[in-house]
This record gives sequence, C-alpha cells and structure tokens, in this order.
Amino acid sequence: MVLMFIFGVWLGGVRGWVWDLVWFVGLVVVLVVYGALAHVPWPIAVVSSYSMEPTMRVGDFIVLAGASCQSVNVGDVVVYVARNPMWYGNWIIHRVYQKEGNCGLITWGDNNPMPDQAGSVGEPPVSSNLVGKVLFTVPYVGVFPLVARPQGVGAEAMAAWLGRIAIFGALVYLFYLYFKAAEPRRGKKARGTARPRR
Repeated sequence: MVLMFIFGVWLGGVRGWVWDLVWFVGLVVVLVVYGALAHVPWPIAVVSSYSMEPTMRVGDFIVLAGASCQSVNVGDVVVYVARNPMWYGNWIIHRVYQKEGNCGLITWGDNNPMPDQAGSVGEPPVSSNLVGKVLFTVPYVGVFPLVARPQGVGAEAMAAWLGRIAIFGALVYLFYLYFKAAEPRRGKKARGTARPRR
C-alpha cells in the first residue's frame, strides 16, 4: 500500500493528491454538518438485505432525514437500531406499518412475510431507537462498501475481512490512479501547438 501511495503521488503530483484529499475531507464535513442540521446521527446508509424489495434493492444508497415517532407517518420508510438479540445493533431499513400509542412504531419490510414485531422473538416497537426517515435513494451506489464489510465473528472471519479490505482498497486506489493518469497535467503545454498569429 505504501508503494501504491508513492506511485500515486508521483503520478498525480503532491498538489493533485492533496487537492483530492481536501475534496474527501470536505465531503465528510458536509455529511457531518448535514447530519447535525437534520438531527440524524449519520445521514447515509446502504441497503444490505432483500427485505425491502422491490422498493429498495441490496446496494442501494440512502440519504436520511431526522425523524421522531411523532413526525413519522404510516407508510414512511425509516431506519432504526435493532434491539432484538439476533440483529442487535444493526441498522434496519423498513416501512412503518402501524403506530401504537404515543410512541411505538410497528415496522415491516416490504418483502417480509410478517411485521418485525411479530412472534416471540420479535423486535420491540420502535421508539427511542429510531435513527431517521429515508429521504431518497440512489440505486446500487452502495454495493462496493457491502463487499468490504465483516461477514462473521472470530479470528478467521477478521482475517478474511482484513484481506477483503486490503484488496478492495487496492482496487479502488488503482481505479483512482487509472483515471488520474488520464487527466492532462496542469502547467505543461504541449509543444508545437501554438496558434499562428494573424
């Protein structure tokens, strides 16, 4: 990875690399500021299961807006943090099926046979664990992060995950270098292309 970084700096020059880094940091700052203004902890997520098909597909990138139990309506698609031991801590993206009492949301994936709260091991009604409401989706943009996420627990799974991260990072960086090499270099004019004087 160090050699790839050095090669990237050599290819694009330090100034070009720093400029790209500034753009990346700027994007993160915009997301953090938007999240603070929209009252959502992190304003983006990726659909990672088939439970919302055909409305949302695996790899769809979603942008969230802040929401509360009171502001959400039946039919809205929301994101909440699972409290069920089977998925504890995961972000779930499902539709609000019903509202109970002052603050209790019954959610249901469009492609699931029953609501999330059904059955003996069901999710408790969504309330304080609501993250936000889906504002819009961008199809398939989130496929790449899904490839690199952990797929299990334990030393073997972690080793496989680190390997996938390294391969994914290398491929993304090579992709970046490929397009960076195609850009014309600034400040260097091609010889023999001067315009004739009139």
